[in-house]
Amino acid sequence: MFGFVKPEQGTLLVKEYAFYKATYCGICRQMKAHTGVLSPMFLTYDSVFLALVRMVFEDKKQIGVRQGRCLAHPLKRRPMLLPCGATEYTAKVFALLSYYKMKDDLADEGALTRIGLLPARPVLAHARKKAKEYASLEAVIAEKLSEIGRLEQESCASVDTCAHPFGELLGALFSFGLTGADATVTRELGYRLGKFIYAADAAKDYEEDMKRGRFNPYVLSYQGQPLTEENKRVIRTALVLECTRMEAAVNLLDFRGSLTLEALIRNIIYNGLLNQLDFLEKSAPAPDSPGAID
Repeated sequence: MFGFVKPEQGTLLVKEYAFYKATYCGICRQMKAHTGVLSPMFLTYDSVFLALVRMVFEDKKQIGVRQGRCLAHPLKRRPMLLPCGATEYTAKVFALLSYYKMKDDLADEGALTRIGLLPARPVLAHARKKAKEYASLEAVIAEKLSEIGRLEQESCASVDTCAHPFGELLGALFSFGLTGADATVTRELGYRLGKFIYAADAAKDYEEDMKRGRFNPYVLSYQGQPLTEENKRVIRTALVLECTRMEAAVNLLDFRGSLTLEALIRNIIYNGLLNQLDFLEKSAPAPDSPGAID
């Protein structure tokens, strides 16, 4: 379910996109430091959005960028976010998510895929152990993924029902450790993002899941028939509505004057996520769609 949460680079300022990439590098370095040198192999750019949202609640004086080198890019120094609470939290959380994604793949995929994943098992198990201070959060991850698995076993044809526990999972990740209004707003943001990711992923995999006979609530709902243009418009409208609800949550965030964080977060929701829906219908109208960043 990873790969949907990206910005639209063309509508960002150069300094904004540079900060985005520096945040990714900062998370990568934190994973090496806290969950093992090989754990960044399982890192995705989706992690940056979580880190950006968590940075909203940090002392901006603690957030800085420096030039550095890494094993992936040893010859050229590149900007990297200095260690902070947001990148440390994101690194450990994504190590946990990668561990459970590996478990899911080992259970669901074919023999060749399972064999290919075996070397990753001790790496992610070690990463999970290093993130032990988030045991209560891990319990939520395990519970919600188990709930999704149960719905799949029951052949649930409701996309909204299946997406609900994944939304609750991301809601817990975004709001963990926060209190009051901050927890409420970030939980809602994570919840809507989780529902978007689950539903968009199911829609994108429709043809392949139909051919392979894999579980997909859309395939069950549309009885395995090819998606019509009307079907695609209905799916897209529902996904755009989740983006609109994310926008409502973001509007309640206090960015405390951080224009870069605000621009990146809004860009991802208004532009990046909507761009991921091009596979449905590029020319489809987007009722109540959030506008692009000026």
